[in-house]
Amino acid sequence: MIHVARPWPGDLNWGGDWLVEAANELARLGFVLRDGGLTGTTPGPRLLVALRDAPTMEHFDPERVTFWEARGGRGRSTFIDRETALPVARQYSWGRIQVDDRIPVSNQFLGFGGTVFADAQDERVTFLAFVSRAPIVRWAGHSQGVDPLADEIGSFFARLMVPIDFQEGAETRIAETDPEVLYAAFLDHATKRLRPGSLLRETYPDVARFVDHERNRLLKDAPVSWQAGETLLGWLELG
Repeated sequence: MIHVARPWPGDLNWGGDWLVEAANELARLGFVLRDGGLTGTTPGPRLLVALRDAPTMEHFDPERVTFWEARGGRGRSTFIDRETALPVARQYSWGRIQVDDRIPVSNQFLGFGGTVFADAQDERVTFLAFVSRAPIVRWAGHSQGVDPLADEIGSFFARLMVPIDFQEGAETRIAETDPEVLYAAFLDHATKRLRPGSLLRETYPDVARFVDHERNRLLKDAPVSWQAGETLLGWLELG
């Protein structure tokens, strides 16, 4: 197989070949989450996964990754495995990303959406990269802990299901929302929940500090996304 360099596009550029970078990161691992909360950086949050033709028995041996994507304005569950035609470069949607082993056990992550890439250097292994301008956090799993922000993001995603179920056009509008805008809506919602003096803020000071920092960063670096997130939250009547 002739290998062709595949740089990250635009602001997701690692300055090199993403496939080589992923192969190096996953030389002895089945998956790895890098910079999950480091939004506003390059290359930013990215979940890397290796699907191998034979298990290594060294770390975790994924055989399928399940995630959500928007089709016709509606969320649909989909997956990538070793039978998926390559290369892949398409958008994934907000919600759960689940990495399944052969046993079967799984590790789960939460994300706001972004781009998923998949390709292979040879016939033995397929590499995946989920990248985003918003956080990707550990949610649950067989071989990992839970990130402090995961519960707050998970509760926000659960609240999104109320307008999706009862408000006309809500699912389509959320599905078509840029991941950074949806993240801004989450931060606006979390800021209100973690207001100064609240019991929630006192109970989860690290989460409150992260939300404060990210709110200020978006207000400075991405004011259009912040305003759009506020508008979305108000339209969904979650503000």
